[in-house]
Amino acid sequence: MRKFSVCFGLLALALGLTVSAYAKSKSAGITLYQDATLNGTNVPAGDYTIKYDVDGSNAQVRLMKGSHEVATANGQVKSLSKKPDSNQVILDTAGNARAISEIDFRGQDTGISFATASSAAGK
Repeated sequence: MRKFSVCFGLLALALGLTVSAYAKSKSAGITLYQDATLNGTNVPAGDYTIKYDVDGSNAQVRLMKGSHEVATANGQVKSLSKKPDSNQVILDTAGNARAISEIDFRGQDTGISFATASSAAGK
């Protein structure tokens, strides 16, 4: 019985560590070379940190400048055909606006896409 309790305890510990690893926010650095918008918020050109949490196919994203939160958005996780060599920001340049439509992360086969005004109008 004691052996069973020890095995069960180790299994519970391993599962707890696995869940906590998935719950941790991820982050990546990006550079915007032009002013853009994210979820309707103006974002000036510059260096930023993207902090994101993924839950299934949904992602919650925070764009940070130092410790200041500049913008937030909800996005969709998408599969990429090729892992990018660097972090990439893809802009939707329809009309006169530049909206962040996707962020792809170096060495990962997934990215995060965002609905933009022009993509919403096309639906």
